[in-house]
Amino acid sequence: MRFTNTLATIAMITLAGCTNTSQRTNVNVGYYNVKGTSFEQLDRQIALHGPNVKGVGKAVASTSVRMMPDIRFKTVGDECRVSYSRINVKADVILPRLSDRNKAAKDLRPAFSNIERYAKLHEAVHVKIADRYATKAEKAIANLKSEKNCAILQAKAVSTFETIMKEHRAKQLQFDADEQKRFARQT
Repeated sequence: MRFTNTLATIAMITLAGCTNTSQRTNVNVGYYNVKGTSFEQLDRQIALHGPNVKGVGKAVASTSVRMMPDIRFKTVGDECRVSYSRINVKADVILPRLSDRNKAAKDLRPAFSNIERYAKLHEAVHVKIADRYATKAEKAIANLKSEKNCAILQAKAVSTFETIMKEHRAKQLQFDADEQKRFARQT
């Protein structure tokens, strides 16, 4: 697989954009070191030190997303309304880093650079999906109709949030499944 520097640039802009533009999404990027001078050694290092992804096992990279709702209600007259709806996203991204690049075989260096760039791009898409669903949840909750009782409205807000988070999880899994199918077609 061959990726251009443009993809890496897009990934970095996307990750940077998620941390700075809306203040809704906070991305923390961490790295684990991979050592080795051959493809076999790198595979073993990733299997040992790569992030553990639930249902997958060790992976090259991962993104862990937490959605943190901040929903407020107010009573106006005899009705309860949503007065504030914000869903903050905290994403922890773990990426590989080749620690002894200079000792690696010449053909290994560009191949690992491609892996690093693809991992950044892939994880940036996961962050973007999370941000999109946070926005969707905010809007849906903000648009809930007033109720006579704030407990009823709060229950509707929780139900709306949970429904959209189920959609979010499904979209994240679908993205990974689509990527696996795409790679399978290329090999």
